[in-house]
Amino acid sequence: MIDVSALSSAAPASTPERTGPQELGQDDFLKLLVTQLKNQDPLKPTDNTEFVSQLAQFSQLEQSAKQAQLLQQSLDAQTASLQFTLLPMIGRTVTIGQPVVQLGDGPAAFGYTLDKNAQQVLVSIQDHQGQIVRSLEYRDQLAGVHAAEWDGKDQDGIAMPKGLYRYVISALDVEGKAVPVEGRASLIVSGVRMEEGQAKLLVGDLAIDPSAIVELR
Repeated sequence: MIDVSALSSAAPASTPERTGPQELGQDDFLKLLVTQLKNQDPLKPTDNTEFVSQLAQFSQLEQSAKQAQLLQQSLDAQTASLQFTLLPMIGRTVTIGQPVVQLGDGPAAFGYTLDKNAQQVLVSIQDHQGQIVRSLEYRDQLAGVHAAEWDGKDQDGIAMPKGLYRYVISALDVEGKAVPVEGRASLIVSGVRMEEGQAKLLVGDLAIDPSAIVELR
C-alpha cells in the first residue's frame, strides 16, 4: 500500500508568488465599476450621478498623468538640447571673473582687473586645502585688465601638481588704501554636465555657468 501521507510530506510546498503594488489602469477601473454594478443592492441602486462623477474623476486623473508624462518628455528633450548646444565648447578656452588658475604642462595664465591705478598688487596662490603655495607681487599697475602668469612652482621652486588652484588677490594705491580688484581665470573646458536642470561647463571638478563667461577663445 502506498503511504499517501509520505507523498504529501515529500512534495515541495508551493510558495505564493509575491507581487508588488501595481498602478490601476483604465481596464482595472472599468472592472471595478462593473463589479460595483453587479453587487449593488437592488432595493437601493446607486445613483447614476455617482457613476458619472466617478468616470469624470478617473478621466481627469488619466489626463493629468498624460500631461505629466508629456511635460517630463519635454524637459528631457530640453535638457538634451542644452547639453548638445554646449558640446562645441569642449576644448575651448574661456575667461571667467573668478580667482582661479589652471595649472597644466607649462606656466599657468590668469589675470585681474583693477578699478584704479595700484602701486602694489599681491597674489597668494592656494592649493585645495587653502594653503598658500606661492606669493606673487606686481608693482605700479594701471587701472584696467591685466594678464599674469604663474610658473607652477611653490615658494621653494618645487613644481606643483597639475590641476585647479585658487588665489587671493589684493591691491593698494600710493596712499596705502585698498583698490577694488577682481580675479580673472583662463580655463580650458573639459566637459558638460547638468546640475539642477541647468547645463554647466566643466573644468576639472569646477562647474561653470555659461553666463559667467566674459571671453571665449
